[in-house]
Amino acid sequence: MSRPVRILLATRNSQRERAWSEALKTARCQIVNGNGEPTEDIGVLVIDQPPVETNVVLDEERLARGQMGMVAVGIGLPVVVSLADDHSSRELRLACLLLAEIVRLRRQREAGRRQEKVLTHLALSDPLTGLPNRRAWEQRLGQGLDEAGKRGPWCIALLDVDNFHEVNDRLGHLEGDASLRRIADRLSGAMRRAGFLARLGGDEFAVLLDRIDEAKAAAVIDLIRIQAAEEGDEAAGRLPLKLSAGWATVPDASTKVALNEALQRADDALRQAKREGRNRTRPAAN
Repeated sequence: MSRPVRILLATRNSQRERAWSEALKTARCQIVNGNGEPTEDIGVLVIDQPPVETNVVLDEERLARGQMGMVAVGIGLPVVVSLADDHSSRELRLACLLLAEIVRLRRQREAGRRQEKVLTHLALSDPLTGLPNRRAWEQRLGQGLDEAGKRGPWCIALLDVDNFHEVNDRLGHLEGDASLRRIADRLSGAMRRAGFLARLGGDEFAVLLDRIDEAKAAAVIDLIRIQAAEEGDEAAGRLPLKLSAGWATVPDASTKVALNEALQRADDALRQAKREGRNRTRPAAN
């Protein structure tokens, strides 16, 4: 059963207050009497005088969003429901119940939207690092198709941690997880909110940069890779962590084939960097 909507009766007329309370005796409403009450949790406000005279502090934002309704009795206010001074008990009850139901439905809808945002965030986030995950990466590449010609040329880069298995083998998976979180933080800092960064899984990360040509891409990707690296700290029991990177540019991202080919070329370049000794950045072969 849903929670009753709180209804604030804001009147200085004690006889009217008693009549309103009697008219609104229903399990769907919770009556709050008296002026000067806070309106944070009020669903419907019944008022027969300007708010400034009742000491009621209105939350204009909640009122505008439909999270609170107002019934004006005998006064001219821009509200959804206005009643004459000689209104009947039935009219007041119907007006309040109508507004209460509208408020309930709007609150329910807003709560659903908040929950949807939370679930979407969880579905697109890597639980270890907080970065966008592989699904978010693929979604972002899909958006690139829609933005083709507007934000190109593009650069796709893949980075992974060199010999990361040694961290897990020698220091354990807890330290391995902590190392990945630190690297993710440094990658984010190195990018300075430019482009899109995701963790694809394991020790592999992906970067998407827009409006960048090959000459700039080479320097930017190498700088990101270097700044994400971590020097060893024997006292803290940390091994040095270096990264390898491979990248490819996409002059025209108007097709999924073009993006997939660039992704494959970046992966090939990453493998080449590994073969050459790691701790370096390599461009895709032309």
